[in-house]
Amino acid sequence: MKIGGAPLFLKGIQLPASGRGEGGDKPGLPASLLFGQGQLVRGEVTGFTPEGKVLLNIGGQIVEARSEVALKPGSALWLEVQQTEPLWLRVADKKGAAQEFLRQYYADPAAMGKGLRALQGLAFLAGSEKSLADQAGVLQNFANAAMGPQADPDRIIRLLAMLGSGGIAEKNGTGQAGQGAQKLHELVALLAEDRGGVLGKANVSAIQKLGLLLELQGELNALPASAQQSQFLLFPCLFVMGAGVGQWLFTLDRGEDQAATGEERGYTLSFFLEMSRLGELQIQLRVKGQTLQGECVVGSEAVREHLALQLTELEELLGKLGYESVHFSCRVAKGNMLESLKINIEAAAQMDSVRIVDLEA
Repeated sequence: MKIGGAPLFLKGIQLPASGRGEGGDKPGLPASLLFGQGQLVRGEVTGFTPEGKVLLNIGGQIVEARSEVALKPGSALWLEVQQTEPLWLRVADKKGAAQEFLRQYYADPAAMGKGLRALQGLAFLAGSEKSLADQAGVLQNFANAAMGPQADPDRIIRLLAMLGSGGIAEKNGTGQAGQGAQKLHELVALLAEDRGGVLGKANVSAIQKLGLLLELQGELNALPASAQQSQFLLFPCLFVMGAGVGQWLFTLDRGEDQAATGEERGYTLSFFLEMSRLGELQIQLRVKGQTLQGECVVGSEAVREHLALQLTELEELLGKLGYESVHFSCRVAKGNMLESLKINIEAAAQMDSVRIVDLEA
């Protein structure tokens, strides 16, 4: 067994968290021993006490706490510990969803790519495989959004809308992207059952994990950012014919920061990629007004030298798109891209470092 250098990260609470159990009152440990300030926990609201405290099911245990906002019985949500004695909680905005996504993503970083590639392969089989006949239309729509012989910016938007929550298109009144996302999620759930037996054990596992990760990313994108956070969205990305997969992190500057300084609001696009020919690759774009700064972070000196020759041409192309000041640089990474993705998500969510144990049998 290989244990990583970081301490163990636990989801939920494993010990009795209060003097009230599901079967009635019973001795329990004080909250100060079980919770830490700033800790993120997943809880389900089961009811309220006569004193106005909220009853939460956390890790199978019922805890009593004060909440900063009104909560509804039956709702399940992430909460952040504000105080332990007495126990005070607040809704954890994007932090809890980001924490859970990282936990699941770290468990199998290649799962998203495996699942997306499996969907592409099934799209080619849909026309001839009878068990996929009912899903052929959605599979083909996914393949058309993901693949094509030529560069197509609109294809990227369609794919992101399909893989994400579809909120952008719904706000514009079309609702098509939202419907596409819902149909894709339903398709993934149906394929994970593999009723026709065409996927095989490995593909079924990949599709199941893909469904979980898409659900977690949808939850993360749907939650609003707090006043302390920048708005950020996270989408998977996929390249033609499986040439690469990765994550696309969009972070919008806080409006309050620009209002205070009088500067124009900007945004950052970060791509964390695994390319079949280039290996691990991170591209970060920083845009404010007509100024664009970019950086490529690669895994080896050979790849850096190869990309460095293309940067001048890239700067010229971006200049033709209307950017008045464009600068790109390229360097070799000090760490791996998975850790970079984790650090960037933590920074966007304004959360403490998520501690995850690395176990290998």
